[in-house]
Amino acid sequence: MSKIGQQARRVAAGFAAVVVGGTVFLGAIPAHAQGAGEGVVGGWSESAGTIDDAGTGMSVLAVNHRGAAERKTINGTTHKRSHGWTTWAGVQHYTRARLEHGSRIIADSGRKWGKSGTEALTVWKPFRPNQPGSGVGTAKTYYGK
Repeated sequence: MSKIGQQARRVAAGFAAVVVGGTVFLGAIPAHAQGAGEGVVGGWSESAGTIDDAGTGMSVLAVNHRGAAERKTINGTTHKRSHGWTTWAGVQHYTRARLEHGSRIIADSGRKWGKSGTEALTVWKPFRPNQPGSGVGTAKTYYGK
């Protein structure tokens, strides 16, 4: 491939990353506005997927962050929790897991601080769709420093 073709391919790849990054960033605004706290660099949402470098200007290339919505049956009732993991080698950081429903926080792990690897999870919350704070919220995880 010619040099011009290689440059065009890099520009196209960079443009796609900006568009994808812009879409993800816009999806992140409500989650951070709901009080995840200062120092949030990125995270994961059950509904939106991975949210990295949420407009902070910080480099997150060395960060590996994952989140999961977990379900299990306890005494015949389905329960749900949010679970997050962050690996950020040599950097003091935190991971936080939440179940959120609109502006309501159903469960919050708080910030779990560490250096290199951190893990956070909420308590199990039962599905009770007809009661407020029922655990039917969206699992979200955050990381920052």
